[in-house]
Amino acid sequence: MATDSKAHARRFYAVLEEAIHTGNVALLDDVTRVDVIDHNPDPDMKPGREGIKEAFGGLRAALPDARFVIEDIVAEGDRVACRVTTRATHRGPFMGFAPTGRAISYTVIDILRFSEDGKLIERWGLVDEATLRKQLSARP
Repeated sequence: MATDSKAHARRFYAVLEEAIHTGNVALLDDVTRVDVIDHNPDPDMKPGREGIKEAFGGLRAALPDARFVIEDIVAEGDRVACRVTTRATHRGPFMGFAPTGRAISYTVIDILRFSEDGKLIERWGLVDEATLRKQLSARP
């Protein structure tokens, strides 16, 4: 099961990346359950799959070339922990910051739980927001 969970996580991040690059958030239907629970949602994020789709649609507006690099992945049973580096160019308003046009990089730690068919059931996640805010607010 742990091997499957790692494969599900890798596929999940690949689909997120494709959804951001293409703007086709409907791709997330293939990797999330309708009733998916995000235990650390963005402020004002709707629950379930629709909330996740809306959040990543917004991320696309700010970071349209976002790439997710899995640095570490550890799994046990249906849960997988990932340390992911997000790299992107800040092209649109994000977290209250006007676009800078600069390259940014920040870390996300996610614990994900998947169903046997590879759909995300739950997410617990932390973003290195201090590093992210520092890059977004830095003067050229």
